[in-house]
Parts: sequence; structure tokens; C-alpha cells
Amino acid sequence: MSLNLSSIPQVALLFETNEQAHRDILRGVLRYERINGPWSLHVAEGRAGEQRLLTMKTWGGAGVIGVIQNSAYASAVLAADVPAVLIDPMDEALLPQGLLARHSVLASDLQAIGELAASTFLERQFAHFAFVGEIHDVNWSRERGAAFEACVRKAGFTCHTYGMLTAREKRDWGVERDRLCAWLKALPKPVAVFAAMDVRGRQVLDACLTAGLAVPHEVAVLAVDNDELICDSTTPPLSSIALDTERMGYEAARLLDQAMRQRRQAARVTRTFPPLAVVTRRSTEAVHIADTVVARALEFIWLNAQNPIGVPDVVKHARVSRRLLELRFRRALNSTIQEELQRTRLKRVKTLLAETNLSVTAIAKACGFTSKSYLGKVFRSNYRTTMTLYRAGL
Repeated sequence: MSLNLSSIPQVALLFETNEQAHRDILRGVLRYERINGPWSLHVAEGRAGEQRLLTMKTWGGAGVIGVIQNSAYASAVLAADVPAVLIDPMDEALLPQGLLARHSVLASDLQAIGELAASTFLERQFAHFAFVGEIHDVNWSRERGAAFEACVRKAGFTCHTYGMLTAREKRDWGVERDRLCAWLKALPKPVAVFAAMDVRGRQVLDACLTAGLAVPHEVAVLAVDNDELICDSTTPPLSSIALDTERMGYEAARLLDQAMRQRRQAARVTRTFPPLAVVTRRSTEAVHIADTVVARALEFIWLNAQNPIGVPDVVKHARVSRRLLELRFRRALNSTIQEELQRTRLKRVKTLLAETNLSVTAIAKACGFTSKSYLGKVFRSNYRTTMTLYRAGL
């Protein structure tokens, strides 16, 4: 079929690209469109100053792909009266009657997400578990939490669930934080906390920092979406479950294309997508250490290894004698304080070699080493290669 400019399908994409999952959906749509298009895409995010597509037919829209998590997007799809593919829709009771029955629906497998979170913590031998949901208690948050709790209970353990928020707490994180701090402090330790989304996981880590709780030794935290802008900016970096949202976007585009090309109503499709994997970062790198003095010393090392600290600084933070702390380190980790400090620094060196173009001199400074030559000597001793060869082999 030949196309001219006036016959290119106008497709509305109703979702906010400030979320990782939504950006991945957009990438999937674009991948399909580049192969099978062209389409004229209009991303309607509902930003301030953005005009809404209230009269879709007047605009000339041929189809819609939408992440339907609010009534505004649901109403827009209903008013459009064109083929649509709905992604992760909100509770059916909150949607216009018949909307889900009319269109294809793609959704993340909420039960599989909760079960993956539980199995991740169970494999690490945790015995205490907790769940922190999205602030409005939306359907996908409840179902993730319910699946997590069911899996934990099946294994013979109890799951503590953070309670509903007041209207004031929902509006202001500064108001809620003290309550979350108190709740986290009261949990049995060490505890594995599953947060319904990365934004909530970041708040859990913030509360732990405020409450003086060691992460991951006292509180290990796992969230969902693997938004790198969030996960890599928390203290410590946040572990998260990556979802198959790019493939969801591609499949949504394929189904919409099929519906727009057919003269009759396309067959309705419903499909769920299991999560891809757990992306492990420091918030779940828990070594079960009963000795709280060693746990807090390790947290100090992990937070400050990039600074020019030494063993005396770690000892001062631990508030015990050096001899006693060395004995406790040997008993808990089978290593010395200096060995753990060096291991942490070298891990950061490898990350910077792999992910940046920083010079070795800059990396040495960023990782707490006194000089480039000393770092080179330590690196060769531990990895039997030079930093240049290591970076070239990546």
C-alpha cells in the first residue's frame, strides 16, 4: 500500500516519559514503527502547558497506545473511539464501563513480580520480610504486595505490611518520613523490604539513612522498574526488578497496527509479561552479620571508601578498640579491616574503568588511592593484569 503525507497514521501515545517503564514502552513502539511505519506519533504526557487531545477525531487520530493509570487517559481513549491498546490499566471498577472489553490489554505479570522479589530474598536466607506499597494503594501495587506476602508465607515466614497513608502524608513526604522511619526501626532485623516501585524504594532508603539503619545489613531493599536515574542516585544504590516493558511497547504497536489496517474490529488480545530479572545493587548485597559493630563499620567503609580514609577512621566510627574490631572482622568476614577497605575501593575502580573514560589518575583520586602508581600495583596484585588491559578487554 502506497502512502502520502496525508495518509500516514496519526497515533497518540498516552503516558508520561519521566518514568523508566514508560520510556522503555516508547522505545518498543519506536522500534516497531521504524520497521513497519511510518507513523506520526504524538506523545501526550499531560504536562503543564501541554494541550490535550480532547477531540481526537478532529485531530485525525487513527489509534492510541496508552498506559491507563488515571481517569484522564481512560476518558481520552473512550472519547477517541478509535483502535487502542491499553497497557497496565487501573482497576476495572474505576474505568468507564466496557473500556477493557473493547480493546487489547497488555500488562506486567504482577504475581510474577511479587514472587521474584520474595524468592530473591528467600535465596539470601532472610527470615524477616516487609512490603511498602505505592502511596495511593493502586491495583498493581496491591497485587505485587499480595504475591510477595503469599510467597513469603508459603515459605513459613511472616510479612509486615506498611499501613495506609493519611491525606496529608500522601501530599508531603516530609510529613510521612518520620512515620516510615519509626516503622522500619520497629521491624525485626535483619529485614528484607520489598518496595512496590523505585520511587518508593528511594524513600525507604532515605528513611533508613534518617533513622540510622544500616543498609543492607539491617534493612535490605528491593524495588521495581530499574529506573537507573533513581537506582544509581540513592544511598546506597537501589536494587530493582527490570520489567519487559520495551517488548510490551513493541507488541502494543504491532497489535495497534493490525487493528488500524483491518476494516473490521480486530480480535481483542490480553497478555501478561513476566519480569526480566533482578538488577542487583548494593541495597541488597547483604552479608548476614550478627555483629552489629562489624555491620556498621562495613557501612562506613562502603559510604566513604572513595575518600582518603584509613583503618583508624573506621575504628573511630565503630567506637571500639582497633584490636577488638580486627578480631570481630576476622570472626565475621575472615578478613581484616584494611582488606575490606581495599576490596571496596577496587570494586569501584573496576566500575569506573568499565563505565567511564576517566584517566587512571582521576580514577585513583576518585577511589581513595594515594597515587596512580600505588593503585596500579594493587590492581595488578589482585587481578593479574593492568588497568589498561582490563579496560581494553571489556
